[in-house]
Amino acid sequence: MRTWSAGSLDLPLRGPDGSGLGVMPRGVPADLSKQRRSVSNNLLRRDSAGVRVTCRASGVLTDTNGAQDLMIGRDGAGPTVAKWEQLNLAPELLRSLTKFGVGPPNKIQQRALPFLLRGADIIAQAPPTQERIAAYVIPAIHVALVHSASARGSAVGPIVVMVSTTVDQATQAQRMIRDLGGPIGVRSALGVGSSTEIGQELRLLAQSMPHILCGTPQKLHALFTAPGGLSGALVRFLVLDEVDQLIARNLHEFIFGIVKLLPPPRSRPLSGGAPPANGLGERRFPSPVPPPVSAPGEGGPASAVSTIERQTALFSNTVPQDVLNLATAIQLREPVRVLVRRDGNVTHADAAQSARGLRQFYLYLALTAGGARGGSGSSSGSMDGPGLGIIGSGRAQAASSAENAQAREWKLDALGDLFEDVEVLQAIVHVGGMSALDTVVYKLASRGLEAFPLHSDMGQNGKLAALNKFRGAGPTPRAHAPRVLVVYDVHLKSPEVAHIPLVINYDLPKAVEEYAHRVAPAIAPPSAVRPGVVVNFVTATGGDVEMLRSIECFYKIKCPEVPMSLREVL
Repeated sequence: MRTWSAGSLDLPLRGPDGSGLGVMPRGVPADLSKQRRSVSNNLLRRDSAGVRVTCRASGVLTDTNGAQDLMIGRDGAGPTVAKWEQLNLAPELLRSLTKFGVGPPNKIQQRALPFLLRGADIIAQAPPTQERIAAYVIPAIHVALVHSASARGSAVGPIVVMVSTTVDQATQAQRMIRDLGGPIGVRSALGVGSSTEIGQELRLLAQSMPHILCGTPQKLHALFTAPGGLSGALVRFLVLDEVDQLIARNLHEFIFGIVKLLPPPRSRPLSGGAPPANGLGERRFPSPVPPPVSAPGEGGPASAVSTIERQTALFSNTVPQDVLNLATAIQLREPVRVLVRRDGNVTHADAAQSARGLRQFYLYLALTAGGARGGSGSSSGSMDGPGLGIIGSGRAQAASSAENAQAREWKLDALGDLFEDVEVLQAIVHVGGMSALDTVVYKLASRGLEAFPLHSDMGQNGKLAALNKFRGAGPTPRAHAPRVLVVYDVHLKSPEVAHIPLVINYDLPKAVEEYAHRVAPAIAPPSAVRPGVVVNFVTATGGDVEMLRSIECFYKIKCPEVPMSLREVL
């Protein structure tokens, strides 16, 4: 039975007079002694990690493996921070926050920052917003300011590494660091895109080594593992954002490769002894090879580097068992789980307000790997090969190459048939991988449509060129053909594309929060004659059905099956 406990961390709280910070001593303080109770008297909540406990009391839930859960209720359980001055931030950073006009800490910042600034490892669950990015950018700048002087003579690598699943998230984080930390001397760099010019990029980084390095898993892995690559011996703070999507896209191997080169985790022993086995999750991660405790630097002895310990922060939209297994594999020590409810998530409001300007359907494709259409039959592999993993099950499903190729061809035919049934000048098709993007572009072009690829590995000039062609700004070989933008891993914003009458999710998103970004261009303005249309392709296997149900529950919508003639609603 789990019970309420103050845990083993000294939690910073507001003092009795409301000003400054008091300290919750180890053990159970007097004002919380009446709230110590057994699990049987609390409200139980079950998630994918097992039974969790929530109640309206404040406290930290200590699990059997030493991990601690800070359960956030509606009344704001846990440490309360109303002002930045209540946190132990570097004075330069406080001045920068004030000068930049950053508002008071919000829910995720109030709960995560006190633990991060005290050196704790955390697993934070919160909606993907700018505030969540700030929740790890601010402590990262603080760490860079505190330790930049000690690393000045041996700057062969960054002090902070931030790994984001998408280019968009990594770019937002680096911009925030540039705005808040740049004026106070914190250098940052962005590592995204292809790795063709890795040698030249490493030479540029060596000329002015950044304190904080942001990027995507593949690119950062290349920067650390290439010949003459960056050293990870000085990294004191590792941030992994969108961890659930990172696992869904099978990018965790890049994380393991990076972690091997970083300093060891905090040496403080676990309060509950050795952690148990790796849970009951679908995917189990072998622990990476323990990183070396010392690494020779160019400007100092190895012993100086050996004292560095790594702090790790995991941020995720959801925290299934796969995320907890990854946390165990990279050796988080006594991680504090900060769980923020989704109450007030703006995507709910946006979806409700725009319901009148958007019609959403699903197109069910009973594609199986058994060589036949219709019925559930045998399991098929991912529509984009083994690289993306399977949503819903966590397991890669076995199917022959010929069967997968046949299923993909039928799905492509369905996409082509759909465009023959409608008359639109512009449409957007979202896919789930680079191979799917190439095949969809080729298939649509063979059907007489103008198809333009857009993906996150493109440079800025390439993206602008694709968007200009899609908007019809330049001459095209078939000027009167419908123009289709095939997108992978890029969030399109309103200034970039106007109202698009048709958006097709050829592959469903890997997380429900991504759905709002995808369908936003289809939302019709009040002056439009007809609402925009979204068509979601749903296959019989691969977790598509579960993902569609999750989207419907999250946004409180109901997607009917696409009508026999889509032309009637477009």
